[in-house]
Amino acid sequence: MDAKVLLLGNGINRLSNEYSWSDLLDELIKETKTSEVITYKEEKPFTLLYEEIYLRTLKHLRSKELRLKEEIANLVLNKFTPNEFHTKILDLDVEAILTTNYDYNLERIFDDDHGKSANVLTERKYNLFRRRNANGRYIWHIHGEADAPNSITLGHEHYVGYLQKMGNYLKDKITSKRKGEQKEIRSPIQKAIHRQEEIRAFDKAKTIYSWVDLFLMDDVYILGLALDYTEIDLWWLMIFKERLKRETGFPYGNTTYYTFYPHTLDKKEAAKLSILESFGINVIREAVGENYENAGAAYDAFINTFPKGG
Repeated sequence: MDAKVLLLGNGINRLSNEYSWSDLLDELIKETKTSEVITYKEEKPFTLLYEEIYLRTLKHLRSKELRLKEEIANLVLNKFTPNEFHTKILDLDVEAILTTNYDYNLERIFDDDHGKSANVLTERKYNLFRRRNANGRYIWHIHGEADAPNSITLGHEHYVGYLQKMGNYLKDKITSKRKGEQKEIRSPIQKAIHRQEEIRAFDKAKTIYSWVDLFLMDDVYILGLALDYTEIDLWWLMIFKERLKRETGFPYGNTTYYTFYPHTLDKKEAAKLSILESFGINVIREAVGENYENAGAAYDAFINTFPKGG
């Protein structure tokens, strides 16, 4: 496929701010006054630790989950600010940018008001159709965004529900309610599966509904994303994409994953990269030293060598 899509993680924010998702959870634990009862934090999966924070908060403070996610949204907006690499990323020749980040650092390059909402369909909790328009470029916040705290995807329950909705969309249908009317929405990928002779099985300007269509059909470049195993939506989608390519012979887009790591690649990370390669993903390894101060050069190399045209 000629069209290109960028999937961007929190690494770009950490080029100017060492604040991580682990730091965010630490602050959340402090704010919810659960530090005395939460133990073995480093040993627990990210999504299950969030569930523990929420359920312990619910038990002792009877605070609704929306209040918790509003706190997360405030932390994100206050901690992360745009840097030079957000501007450089927006100059890349890509059809769309997908991001797991809840912040608006990309949109703020053009508009302090976070760009304009351009959602394909209205969603309250999930993020299949959630996007913003930043100076004509669509940015899809695939794990939620700060202005819609209920959409922020952190816990195991949210991820599992999201995965179920993705499966329904890609393999069957989902029902959308709008102005009192119900409408069945199916991914155009379903048409592509049954009509393998078509390079493009749908007119993108009219029938692309979700970021998952872009992920499957186009060439995807993944940058600054750790791909924790708890991000089950992305792992499932990568598997689904490779299975479709092998089982149907349809020319879906390729996927390239860039990993920037300290001088020594540990066994856990090496195992993850091995899994990714088995999924047909092109893994680009780049050693950058022990901290993010040295990663800027690697990001510049990615930007300077990014393919043009298409």
